[in-house]
Amino acid sequence: MADYTVIAEVGESIVGVLWEEIQSDALVKGLIDNELRISLESPFDLRDNDSVRLSIYLYRITEDPTTKNRFPVQGNGTRLRKPPLTLDLLYLVTPLVGSPREQQIILGKVMQVLYDRAILQGPDLVGSLATSAEEIRVILNPVALEETTRVWQAMEMTYRLSIVYLVRVAMLDSRYEEPTQPVVSKRDDYGQF
Repeated sequence: MADYTVIAEVGESIVGVLWEEIQSDALVKGLIDNELRISLESPFDLRDNDSVRLSIYLYRITEDPTTKNRFPVQGNGTRLRKPPLTLDLLYLVTPLVGSPREQQIILGKVMQVLYDRAILQGPDLVGSLATSAEEIRVILNPVALEETTRVWQAMEMTYRLSIVYLVRVAMLDSRYEEPTQPVVSKRDDYGQF
C-alpha cells in the first residue's frame, strides 16, 4: 500500500538505482563522484549549481488511462475503498556536465542502467514502496522534439541534450471508504426467449 509519498519515493528510488550502478563504473564515477551530484531538481533550478551533474526532473504527472475503470477494493470490515489512483510519471533526464562527450557518456550510462533495470521492485525501492508489492516500470519514452522543446521553453532555457522516461505505474492509495451492506437475499428471474 502506497500513500501520498509515492511520487517522491519513485524519484528517490530512481536516483538510488542510478547511483548504485554508477559507483561500479570508473569512467562515469569520475564524472559523478557521489549521490548528491544526481538531483531531482529542474535544470533551470540547477543552472548556477556546478556541483550537480545529472538532473532527473519530474515534469509531468498523468493518470494511467488503462486503469481508470477498476472496481473498488475491500476496505475495513464491510467497507469498500476506491481503487488506488494509478499514475504515469514523466522525467526529463539531463546531464549537466561541460563537454558534449561527457554528456553523452552520462546519458549512455543512464540509458543502460534503466534498460537493464527497467522493473524496480523490493530492494530497488525506498520508503513505503520498499515494503509493498509494487512494481515500477521505467520506460524510455520517445517524445517528439517539439514537446521536449516546449518543456525547455517553459523553463526559459535553451534546449540541452536530454531524454524522457515514463515511469508507471505508481499507485497512490485512496483513503475514501464507503459503507456496504452484505447480501441478504437473492432474486432469481427466469424467462423464456
